[in-house]
Amino acid sequence: WVIAMGNPLGQGCALSAGIVSARNRELSGSYDDYIQTDAAINRGNSGGPLFNMDGSVVGVNTAILSPNGGSIGIGFSMASNVVSKVVKQLKEFGETRRGWLGVRIQDVTSDVAEAMGMDKAKGALVTDVPEGPAQEAGMLAGDVILSFDGNDVEDTRSLVRTVGNTEVGKTVRVIVYREGKTETLKVTLGRRE
Repeated sequence: WVIAMGNPLGQGCALSAGIVSARNRELSGSYDDYIQTDAAINRGNSGGPLFNMDGSVVGVNTAILSPNGGSIGIGFSMASNVVSKVVKQLKEFGETRRGWLGVRIQDVTSDVAEAMGMDKAKGALVTDVPEGPAQEAGMLAGDVILSFDGNDVEDTRSLVRTVGNTEVGKTVRVIVYREGKTETLKVTLGRRE
């Protein structure tokens, strides 16, 4: 159960209750990590907190999906762990900073996995390695990124979010599948412009 607080439709300090219907939702950006809730969120709720039953803020009310602009029970709050990182960066740098690996990638389909001799479709297939951190570390087009900084890579979305949330300048271990075996590369992340 969660409670959304805000000023919906100009009505000051209103609360609505609901449940978390889904997590890790993406709306329009690569770094999205929304909590989906059926707690009524309307215009004016944005920026208000989403509380759990312990009174902890778990999200910041952000958006709704609606054909008419009113709540139909599909609201979204940006997860508090994402908000905390952004606020910290704004305080420290006056802007957000995201890690940059420097590759073009696509999901590994079952056909691609089979053609490459992989057991199952997972990871992110590198389609191009322009000049940047990955190229300097020896990454090649055709590599499949299986692990980034100790985190398994399920697909391109998980890799983009993990890289973006990693500190600029950090050196990380990246495990790639190349020509039937795995290799470990050390990549020092750049900054995504």
